[in-house]
Amino acid sequence: MAHRQPYRLCFVNSMRTWGGAEVWMLETARALVERGHAVEFVTNPGSELGLRARQANLPVKSLPIRLDGALWTIGALSWHLRRNQVTSLVANCTKDVTVAAAAGRLAGLTSILATRESDFPLVNRPDYRWNFRHLCTGILVNSQATRRTILQSVPWLEEDKVHLLYKGIDTDRFCPGEAATGRPVVGFVGQLIARKGLHEVMAAWTTIDGQNFRDRPRLRLAGKGPMRPELERWRAGLKHPQEVELLGYVEDLVDFYRQLRCLIMPSHAEGFGLAAAEALACAAPVIAGDASSLPEIVTHEKTGLLVPPGNSTALLAAINRLLNSPNEARQMGQAGRDMICQKFPREKTLQRLLRLTGYSGEKDQ
Repeated sequence: MAHRQPYRLCFVNSMRTWGGAEVWMLETARALVERGHAVEFVTNPGSELGLRARQANLPVKSLPIRLDGALWTIGALSWHLRRNQVTSLVANCTKDVTVAAAAGRLAGLTSILATRESDFPLVNRPDYRWNFRHLCTGILVNSQATRRTILQSVPWLEEDKVHLLYKGIDTDRFCPGEAATGRPVVGFVGQLIARKGLHEVMAAWTTIDGQNFRDRPRLRLAGKGPMRPELERWRAGLKHPQEVELLGYVEDLVDFYRQLRCLIMPSHAEGFGLAAAEALACAAPVIAGDASSLPEIVTHEKTGLLVPPGNSTALLAAINRLLNSPNEARQMGQAGRDMICQKFPREKTLQRLLRLTGYSGEKDQ
């Protein structure tokens, strides 16, 4: 009987910053290792993902990955993949695909997947056509919206090569706690950039700041990004600036979500909307932009409210509705929790990823 090569998955990610894709890769790797699978990383030197993976005792190879896809980098990565007996790889951004797909082919891998994390078109270029159609064996997308956008942007890409893989939620960790007491809290989680709808948040909250409340609400924004100075100037001009908190990056968001009357995510575009799914798992309803993947997570009038992107008036009305209707907010939050447990459990995502990366289901030798 022929010896079967053990399953070993490699994530290739050149990003030096820390974002949703990096969170997903690290959490997925840790979960797979806990289940007995071998997982490693290839990252740029000095990257946050590489640092955190090492802290989690996961194997990391530091390799400079540049936009031009240098031949020596491809050769070094191919040698590493062969030496470590990697069987499958998942490459993050386009420059990662340029290097990793070629290296994977040279190393004889039969499972080489790109991952698209945002609902943006794939550029119709000859090198992209070669990489995504001929070198990669498939593309992972985290929403139906992203899948539609990619297929519409590049007619040469076969539909059966684009695989839907929702981001699974650890519902044991992200779960409701004791009912929040005190003044209602509205929360935001994400990069501090305009695409997240922060100009609409500021416009809506400026009106809320001038309203009369028996229990004045608070706005807590978690995240980092280039809009922080603008947000600080805006906050300073409010009537009640102390009710707006700029928390920076929050490492563990479970307690954050548990304190919310609602999460607001009025994004103009998203890949998946991880914060929305995590908040719902903690029974916090979500007010989201009616764009990209968010309607796949937030069901209007059931698990939250959808508002037109860029419409601060609609956002204001939705926030006021949940501030003034705590019972409705609790009902939506519980419905959201039930939906996440049914539709986005982590175990379902892990099993699908294993299948897509060639794991046979047999115990590794």
